[in-house]
Amino acid sequence: MVKRYILHVLIFIISIPALAQRPKPAALSLPPADTIYFDRDWTRTQTLEEVAYARIAHRTPDGKIVGTVRDYFYPSWKKQGEGKLLSESPDVLSGLCTGWNENGKMSFHGTFVNGQRQADFQSWREDGREIKCGYVTQDALPLSKATLHCSTCMYLSRKVFEVDVPAGTVGIVYKLDVRDEDEQSISWSTALSLAGSLSNPGTAPMAILSMFTSSLNKQTAGSQTTKTTKCRWYITADAEAAQQFYDTKGFITKPSVCYRVEENTPTETAPLALPAGTRRLFVCVNNDNIRTDATATLSVTALVQACN
Repeated sequence: MVKRYILHVLIFIISIPALAQRPKPAALSLPPADTIYFDRDWTRTQTLEEVAYARIAHRTPDGKIVGTVRDYFYPSWKKQGEGKLLSESPDVLSGLCTGWNENGKMSFHGTFVNGQRQADFQSWREDGREIKCGYVTQDALPLSKATLHCSTCMYLSRKVFEVDVPAGTVGIVYKLDVRDEDEQSISWSTALSLAGSLSNPGTAPMAILSMFTSSLNKQTAGSQTTKTTKCRWYITADAEAAQQFYDTKGFITKPSVCYRVEENTPTETAPLALPAGTRRLFVCVNNDNIRTDATATLSVTALVQACN
């Protein structure tokens, strides 16, 4: 009996080093963390006198962020933010994220999906007072029209509408109508009353945009064309893609940089969520009719978050 007990103890002691040397599961391993410094405008800097923030993050060999990112005020090294990022420059937050003021009080807390704040998002001023936010609509592009000459004409058969997106925009509603020159043109008003939904800060942005879309569709009900206009159009925030559209006779070769790519869809009214920080959009429209000119009519209304 004693011998058996001693044998068990010896086996246990011998097994300890083997357990200690067992490698960790791959899922728990992260690449080494590095530190990046920023100035007050959140621009990367290596000049010590300009540093206002520091970021500690784990990155893959190709520079992609993995795991939780932690930002700090510099030189106090007080925590400024914590969460996950889908991408940087600009930062696109994902999941549950938290921010702090330099006095240590929380500045925001909530869930993000592709950089968009969700219903649980809350924010506070430096003195601890909660910031209340609602939504207002603004014309990012009032009703605009352009003539698109036929594809075999000596004149341009395409148009790029440039849309200035107001600061704080969470999404837009666009209405585009392309019809042949012999079709009766239509117009609509973007000054719609949304007071009922906008006065309720708990209404989700996409729900408000959907209501707006439905109202615009009702305005132009019964104004469908009798002919199907051949056209092609894109919505993008990429200025180089918009220039390529002009240079390549109406094509953008990288659909991944576009929010919308449509062919032979002459009329569409739809909501579109935008990444935080988007300030310029390009709506690129091409007339594919061989001998018939067309008219493109477009309006873009922005849903802007307003806080006090």
